[in-house]
Amino acid sequence: VPKPFGPRGLLARIRAVLRRNGAAEPKRATTKQIYRFAGWTMDCARRRLIAPDDVRVELTMAEFNLLQTFVKSAQRVLTRDQLIELSGGDSDYSFDRSIDILVSRLRRKMEDDPKTPKLILTVRSGGYQFLPETTSE
Repeated sequence: VPKPFGPRGLLARIRAVLRRNGAAEPKRATTKQIYRFAGWTMDCARRRLIAPDDVRVELTMAEFNLLQTFVKSAQRVLTRDQLIELSGGDSDYSFDRSIDILVSRLRRKMEDDPKTPKLILTVRSGGYQFLPETTSE
């Protein structure tokens, strides 16, 4: 592999070699489809977010993917790079500042007061942390 190389490029090359050698793709763990947190309900199969007052909140694909990443990694501090990678972002998240914009949009849609967030906390020099505990069905 020519240097310098990125982790995504290395992973793509490894998968290509495994595919050529007839090795099976690693099986992905089956995940629960419905998550509940702080009165909110997130249905991943239907890509729906329901507010505590039973009102459906419209999210873009990128917002939903980011929220899903937060919910699955609840109470962990995630850097912008980790959020881009875990959200499945590639061309959609070409700049780490786009994560900041998506977090801001999520806060506007989900928080009572986006200026003092209670769901998605900014960790200085670290990234973001999704605070509520989540349960899955």
